[in-house]
Amino acid sequence: MSSSRHRGRNDVTFAATSSDPIVDVSRRAVLAGTAATTAVAAALPLAGSAYAQAADPKTDMVPFLLLSAALTGVHVAILAPEFSADKNDILNSDPGVDPIKVKDDYFVFINAADKTSSFGKLMQIARDHRQSAEQILNAVQASDDNVKFLARSIALLWYLGSWYEPDDLKKNAAPGTAAFIPSQVVSARGYTQGLVWQIAQAHPMGFSNLQFGYWSREPVDPNDQTVRSDLGFITATIP
Repeated sequence: MSSSRHRGRNDVTFAATSSDPIVDVSRRAVLAGTAATTAVAAALPLAGSAYAQAADPKTDMVPFLLLSAALTGVHVAILAPEFSADKNDILNSDPGVDPIKVKDDYFVFINAADKTSSFGKLMQIARDHRQSAEQILNAVQASDDNVKFLARSIALLWYLGSWYEPDDLKKNAAPGTAAFIPSQVVSARGYTQGLVWQIAQAHPMGFSNLQFGYWSREPVDPNDQTVRSDLGFITATIP
């Protein structure tokens, strides 16, 4: 659901007579571009507001991963296999460049889907409480409904690879409501990389990277340290 936001603008100035047909064409193009820019600006938060700008993957990817680890309970090293933690300040960590890049798909999708500037607020929560997943969760829970239900949508996205609109989740949050909630698969990578498949040690229809015959073996508890030597899968730990 997300596409990247580009906030740079180029100022174009020129001087010419209106009798020049080339200038007339250029002027029409500039006016059309100005109208489009004005329409976009009207839909954005007011300049100077606390979260006027969309999240930026260059500066917000680490907060996004810390937030996601807290929301899903899955170690950040699973969400970003090439994550390299900075021991002095986790925010200075390198999120890494992995071959799957599902984290990038999710970030871009959420950024474009957010209509309330709540994604920026979640990024700030992750920054302010970066040393504790529990503190991140408590801060999310103490936020307004827009932030809380966007956080739920993000958790579902990581687990299922599908996007559930926060407003749809909000409408069905009341006890006793069990209406169908539509969803959207965000990308081919999202379809194959849902955490639910990794945790269940299974795979979605039409895709598998598991060894042939895997179904004949008993599944392994991903948190059983007697049979696994890695960091564990489901954990609230932030490195």
